[in-house]
Amino acid sequence: MTLLEQCQVWHEANEFTKIIEALEALPAEERTPETDSELARAYNNAADLGQRDYYERAIELLKPHAEHFEGDHLWNFRMGYAYYYLDQEGRALPYFEAALAALPGDADTEQLIEACRERITLPLFERPFRTRVTEAWSAFEEAEADLRALMDAEDQGEEMIARCGDILHIAFDDVSFEMGKSAEKYELILSPEGERRKLFALVYFARQAPASVLEHWNIRVGRAASVGFALRAKEDSVEAKDVTVYYERAEESEVTLTLYCKKLLPLLQRDENRVWWMLTLLLDQTLGEIAAMRLLHDLDIVDTPQEGASVTLRELPDALRAEGLSLTNDAEEYLDNAYLAYEREPDTGSELTWRDDIYTGLIRLPSAISTYLSGDPKLVDDYHADGIVAGFIAYPLMGALDGDAQAILDFRDDLITAVTKAADGDAFCLLGAATGTEVGYLDFLAWDAQTVLDAAKAHLEQSELPWAVFHSFRRDAQPVTLFDRTEDESEKNAGTPAKSLLSAAAVRKLEAMDEGSSGYFYKMLNYLDGYIRNGVIKGNFTREEALADLQIALWYAYACNNIDDYAYYYQSTMYLAAAEANARGCGTYYYRYAVALMHCGRLDDALRYAEQGAREEPDYPWVYLELGKLRAHFGDRDGALDAVAKGLALVPDDHEFLTLAREIEEGATIEQMSYHWIDPNFDRELQEATAEGEELAPHPTVDATEDMYEKQRVIACIRVNEAGLAYFRQLFRPDPQDYEKNAPYCSFHYPVGDTQVQLVFRMNEAGISKRDPAWLRTQKTRLDDGRWASRTDEQGTGVLTAVHFELDNSVTLVYQYPWQENPVYIPLDEDGNPKDEAEE
Repeated sequence: MTLLEQCQVWHEANEFTKIIEALEALPAEERTPETDSELARAYNNAADLGQRDYYERAIELLKPHAEHFEGDHLWNFRMGYAYYYLDQEGRALPYFEAALAALPGDADTEQLIEACRERITLPLFERPFRTRVTEAWSAFEEAEADLRALMDAEDQGEEMIARCGDILHIAFDDVSFEMGKSAEKYELILSPEGERRKLFALVYFARQAPASVLEHWNIRVGRAASVGFALRAKEDSVEAKDVTVYYERAEESEVTLTLYCKKLLPLLQRDENRVWWMLTLLLDQTLGEIAAMRLLHDLDIVDTPQEGASVTLRELPDALRAEGLSLTNDAEEYLDNAYLAYEREPDTGSELTWRDDIYTGLIRLPSAISTYLSGDPKLVDDYHADGIVAGFIAYPLMGALDGDAQAILDFRDDLITAVTKAADGDAFCLLGAATGTEVGYLDFLAWDAQTVLDAAKAHLEQSELPWAVFHSFRRDAQPVTLFDRTEDESEKNAGTPAKSLLSAAAVRKLEAMDEGSSGYFYKMLNYLDGYIRNGVIKGNFTREEALADLQIALWYAYACNNIDDYAYYYQSTMYLAAAEANARGCGTYYYRYAVALMHCGRLDDALRYAEQGAREEPDYPWVYLELGKLRAHFGDRDGALDAVAKGLALVPDDHEFLTLAREIEEGATIEQMSYHWIDPNFDRELQEATAEGEELAPHPTVDATEDMYEKQRVIACIRVNEAGLAYFRQLFRPDPQDYEKNAPYCSFHYPVGDTQVQLVFRMNEAGISKRDPAWLRTQKTRLDDGRWASRTDEQGTGVLTAVHFELDNSVTLVYQYPWQENPVYIPLDEDGNPKDEAEE
């Protein structure tokens, strides 16, 4: 029996210690990739929960054989297993995925992959960094007297470093440090090795040092500047006086350095990486490590002298001070002032993901954003190895936060204050914040993620926001919902029409808004807009998918049609067109589409959809109402009366059908057939008031300012008066190449003085054709005489860029001032004079 065969026997008997003893006893020359892999498996299996050194030993054994075991299921599984139980699921995941690729369908691997994905999404560690730091300082406190003794003794440096390293390893997966002694105290120097990401954790760790330790020790982050420091490595040595430095200012407080060292030229040819290590270390020792990080914008090492002024590296600190640059070596102060402001063009596509909508922000760890956007998980995985969570809280900019920059900042500040206070000030490290077109973001490191997320949730739930999520700075992680008021997840899609994206809770909210008031129809539209925005932001669906949803389109059309306004009828046609592929068999869809099309003047299309609705759902009564009007309009009197008869068979004695039958018999126009309200009592009042020229009492389904004239304006857009339209064209002579019609409005450019001004008739051509010729002539005269061409106030002069004409004959002038981005809108009174002013 070979040794590996014996190990298999021990493995099946769970005698993992025997495997470890036997294989660790092998001489180095007898070790093979297979024995190391078997030994790694034994360490993985022998480890008790939290026994990190066993898992670390397994990785140490396996890593050198990556090429030998490339594509091997067992090697990849064992690597993933060790990382997984070190709470480093991000590092474990690619190994498990490779293991599954080598052995598809393996249940154990699939289960661990799923567990990894869950834990990188919500990384709540059993021993978060805050706990590890407390444990490490407790161990240091117990050992610090021994460490001082070892430092005072001769030839004990290796043991001192090893013992201190073991203590620091309680908190850090990987840490660089030095130990020394000053005139006053012993020193522990923690090095970030030039990486800003490491500074945050090191500063936090140093800040937590117990008072008893600080009696004897200085805990420093970053090497201090050292005058006369010389670096010796084997046969190579170099001092600051041996290095020539060419420098120039890069940013306000940064420099670009180019280093030339004649003494190291032979080594540069043999081992460039070693020269870079030596010179960057020498630079840190000359300037101070934190000062070097703060000042250095770019660094280059060259093999030939450069043109221009230079100093030696020893002289560089004085030269930089003479430039007014600070060489302060305080790591905490450096991080406090390390915020970088950034701006970007937000993405506007339909497939937006988190942070794509950002247009401005502040960050003091730019690599968190760059690695997230590029999909590189290394930064997050490195933090996770220490029990640190790098992520952001996202919340919608809706309601009071929508477009109000100051409200957004105040809300964010309150959130930071609340989380910091609730987390006792030492579980939360702010990295920055950002504002998007849809979402606000708060970026942070969490030394104890559970505490931070609990605090954020408690504060945000007190707001009126509909939801908030946490997301790791790892692109392939999923968002974690902190709270969500937009839908009842337990009832999602229960009781709603098949395949609808509307939740049952959303339908109930929409139904509750259907109280016959136009105010509620606007509220309905706002709710639907918010529902889609939230769903798209959270990744539940795309905007295209939402607009293609039949039930969403029907609710949109219901609200728009009931507002009874040309612009909203036009919106209704847009929503319904997007959902047509899913409308088969739905008479409601074709009825609402026909109504909207008719009020937009698209009578041929309206008839076609009404006919289709009657075929799709013959038992739906209201489609026959529109079908009757449209058939009558197109001269099919018998067909119109047949449609009425079918409608009355389904809803006997209905007022609308009975009225329509009478009007068809009388030869009424389509406008007359549309000049009604649904409620018979109010419709009767409408007709009587119209006949007598009286003012009309407000209708319960419209705004209090609505009256019979508003109804007349709405139906004015149904059919074109060809003579009226011809007069308009003759009067204004719009250029056919420039003229845009019915989209939804009609617009073209018109000369006012030396400027081409855009005229926008906020109606379709049918509406234009009903304008009073005298009113049209008056508007043209006012344009031509130049009275509106410019507008001067105490700040200066604005130029007329557009004029808006409404269905109610009101006029608004649009001016652009050179010192401001947004135009100014000036409504006019009937005499063409400004009556008020508002900026958009």
